[in-house]
Amino acid sequence: MYIDNSGADGHELKIEVDGHEYTDEATESYHHDGALDTADVDGEDGGHTAYTDTDHDGTADLATRYDNTGHVVGEAHYNSATGQWTQSSAGSGMIVDTAQGQQNVGPATTDTDGDGANDTAVVTDAEGNTFLYTDTDGDGKADYAMEIASDGQVTISHHTGDHQWTPVEHGHLDGSGNYQKDSSANPLLTFGADDHSWGGASQPAPDGQGLVRTDPATGEWT
Repeated sequence: MYIDNSGADGHELKIEVDGHEYTDEATESYHHDGALDTADVDGEDGGHTAYTDTDHDGTADLATRYDNTGHVVGEAHYNSATGQWTQSSAGSGMIVDTAQGQQNVGPATTDTDGDGANDTAVVTDAEGNTFLYTDTDGDGKADYAMEIASDGQVTISHHTGDHQWTPVEHGHLDGSGNYQKDSSANPLLTFGADDHSWGGASQPAPDGQGLVRTDPATGEWT
């Protein structure tokens, strides 16, 4: 693991690994809110690890590992009391049924229904479009998909059959980043119809707070 300790623009992030303390420059925003709280560390295998300070105390407490193709392969949480990193129980990865077959988009890292279990995998492509894939029945496969385009337009689709995604709702993010449902659906996107959803380098995923949530009783997005 290589850590660059030369960051000096006021966004230094402390990282504790195996009892050693390092500092690195935070250059990315985990919540996409403009606050620099994430530092990338290159790995010897060509992948990298994004260290994030989710509680803004100056110390990284979330490590998200990416392979050399940009896909999430795991995550760990830092326990300040023990000084140890603990692997997440998010599983081997969310499976999304696409026109090209089943795709593994990485582990679920977001709890959108508030039940304490991560149920949503988040992928951001090189164009700034964010895709949220949610497993509502706990079988490890995505049942709903949400695209948040770089211009704030939102499309929600439901998995309705083999390689089939049916748009069920269209909306947008308002000036405060909150989801607003439009008066009528606008079925512009069929999720997984081509390779665009999987292209580009993945970015640290937002946690979904302030954007969307699902109703734990109905599984519907709110």
